[in-house]
Amino acid sequence: MNEMQLLVEKKRETLREGILAMGDLVSTALRASLDALRGQDLALASQIIEGDEIINRERRALEQEALVVLAAHQPAGRDLRLIGASMEMIAELERVADHAADVARILLRAEGQAFPADPVDHIAAMGQMAASMFSDVMQAYARNANAEQARIAVAREDEVDAQERETIQEIAGWICGNPQTSMAGIELLWIAHHYERVADRATNIAERIIYIATGETPELN
Repeated sequence: MNEMQLLVEKKRETLREGILAMGDLVSTALRASLDALRGQDLALASQIIEGDEIINRERRALEQEALVVLAAHQPAGRDLRLIGASMEMIAELERVADHAADVARILLRAEGQAFPADPVDHIAAMGQMAASMFSDVMQAYARNANAEQARIAVAREDEVDAQERETIQEIAGWICGNPQTSMAGIELLWIAHHYERVADRATNIAERIIYIATGETPELN
């Protein structure tokens, strides 16, 4: 291995470690949003929003690092796939964090509204599944971009979609029976949608991991 290859490998590993660290921040934000939802914890919701700016800064720093590697070292083959796919993964990570922050913003906006317990429990269960998909897919990335593990990590996306449909029906029924609290129901529908999008983003990340490992671009949705 020549000096240039060694340098590219070092930069690649630095980028990989940065993505994993950012993934940890995002996973923490996701799980905190679930805790905030279950307890309508407004203080925790505020912390999630504050932490989102840190994740945004991390995205910008990692994207800059990837661009430097592309411009200065012109990687080829698997290294080029890794750098290109990494930039897409970085964007997806930041968007997952945005979903957690948006849940927190909804909770703050709904201050004083009492959410019905059953729909909250069902949304939290759906969100927990989406958060686990995200954590599992990041573990697949940590294990040298393990394509098979990435596929397994997001195999539950259809189940998340089904849970969202059931939740929509449940909340619609609750709104019909309690029209005076329809705004709270609408807020819950938005929260459910954000967690469904987390599952979609985890699937997008899985596709990028498979591309890094194999050069193939699967459609897992």
